[in-house]
Amino acid sequence: MARKDDLLTLNEIADLAGVGKQAAGKWHNKARKTGGEPPLRLVAKAMGVKIPEANDRSPRYPRRVVVAFLQAVGYMNADESPMERREGRGKWAPARPTIDPRPIGQFDTEHPEAEDSDAEERDAGTSATVPTRKTFHVDRSTGRRLRYYNAHAWQIAGFGSENSFTSSRTQGRFVDPDGIDELERPYWFRETLEEWVEGAEDRKAARFAGPEPDGFTVEGQPFRLLPGDNYYAKLAAGQADQADKKKPSKQEGRKAT
Repeated sequence: MARKDDLLTLNEIADLAGVGKQAAGKWHNKARKTGGEPPLRLVAKAMGVKIPEANDRSPRYPRRVVVAFLQAVGYMNADESPMERREGRGKWAPARPTIDPRPIGQFDTEHPEAEDSDAEERDAGTSATVPTRKTFHVDRSTGRRLRYYNAHAWQIAGFGSENSFTSSRTQGRFVDPDGIDELERPYWFRETLEEWVEGAEDRKAARFAGPEPDGFTVEGQPFRLLPGDNYYAKLAAGQADQADKKKPSKQEGRKAT
């Protein structure tokens, strides 16, 4: 039985993930376009694990780092079984929420406040919550936070379809992702998605509300300045009038010729 501290070569990493050695090589040495170290090194850093053997001529990584990486990006389930691929077209995305490699202790843990996770995840035995200042939904077996990608986020965020969710994101009408994963795909934590749902009524009210008033009377009544009453509007009108007076008339133009 493999131990967590076993060191895996790139060939062994590829076999564990079910990919070719070339893919494992990229995880080892290809820097991300969005910045940061290569994926495997990024996960080791997030976990606080030293990896001096990764600099050897034949790079090796602790098995626990490799497993955490594969769980983070959607190649492996919490029980280390292979995660099935999501059906459908478009860029590959994990079939289910993945497990963030960072220990829960890296997040805010002051002022404990415990709550239960939603019934569906609890019944499935895959997630739970831990006492934290802001309750976090975590994977029950690892105790680490869950990442939600487009394929899972749209339903929790209250959208009618993944397409409408993607469209809203493209047009800048949805909250920024909580992070970009090791393979450079955006993800959200469940708490962020639930906060978005809670703010739906406020966003709707703001969308249908009129513009803000220019001020309030001493009685507290709102008022709006008409263009003629506004100091800056008057100043602009005066400047335009002065400019018109400086322009030569058509008759003056003919005399000059």
